[in-house]
Amino acid sequence: MSIFEDVLLNARTAVDNVSGKAVKVIDKSKLFLAAADIKAELSKKYHMLGRVCYAANKTGKNCDKGIKQLQDEIKELNDQLAAVNEMIENSKDKLKCPECGTYNVKSAVYCNKCGKKLPVAKPQYDDDLTVEELLDFAENDLDDDLGI
Repeated sequence: MSIFEDVLLNARTAVDNVSGKAVKVIDKSKLFLAAADIKAELSKKYHMLGRVCYAANKTGKNCDKGIKQLQDEIKELNDQLAAVNEMIENSKDKLKCPECGTYNVKSAVYCNKCGKKLPVAKPQYDDDLTVEELLDFAENDLDDDLGI
């Protein structure tokens, strides 16, 4: 392999790594934008709910149907926001405790809040793993299989 081919191969590898990270950043940005849009819509719904309640109180009319509809829409938006926030947290390389739902750093063995042992995060197989990381992974996987 000539020096030129070697340089070209290294350049391609670098471009692939950078573009992969750029895609992750773009995906995170989309999640943050989606969360902001949902929060804005929630704010509008809460404002509308307040206006309906005020009008109902002022006029003495029964607006239970409209209030119930707005409450359902707010619940739906809150569920959507929770799902988006879950995706954001999952993209931060954190582990969610199966017991209490607290997010912990991936290297944590026990939950910072409740103390429950966290499941071992299995690393993705890629060329960047060192021998030590592979041995750690194999040891943790064996511990899980043995129930240790």
